[in-house]
Amino acid sequence: MARFAAACRRSLIVLAIALGLASSARADVRVEGTPAALRVTIDHAAIGDVLTAVTDSLKIAYRTAVPLDAKANGTYAGSLAQVLSRLLGGYNYVIKRHGESRELVVFGRRGEMAIPPPAPRVKLPTSILSRAH
Repeated sequence: MARFAAACRRSLIVLAIALGLASSARADVRVEGTPAALRVTIDHAAIGDVLTAVTDSLKIAYRTAVPLDAKANGTYAGSLAQVLSRLLGGYNYVIKRHGESRELVVFGRRGEMAIPPPAPRVKLPTSILSRAH
């Protein structure tokens, strides 16, 4: 009976690993078109993987300051700017153009980094100011 229980446990472990690999292998990104007319079909892929596929396909430079591991799913169609706008809806980013080349830079999630207030001005006592003159 103990051997049977051990064999069942091993079988369950192998099954769990196989299911885990199958679900991770399921992520898929297809990119078709040009920057003017783009279609991106995503099946449970991380946003970073989607951006890598898009930028590799369209020969666009891409960099990010944050991990883009949130999952995306569905079909995005339109111009490059429209597709990126929907895909990166919760992020701060910019698309820089240099002639014919483009670069996508993702800074972070919206609202995560507050803009610091200006530093307070130090008011010197008038006695110090009067000595300097």
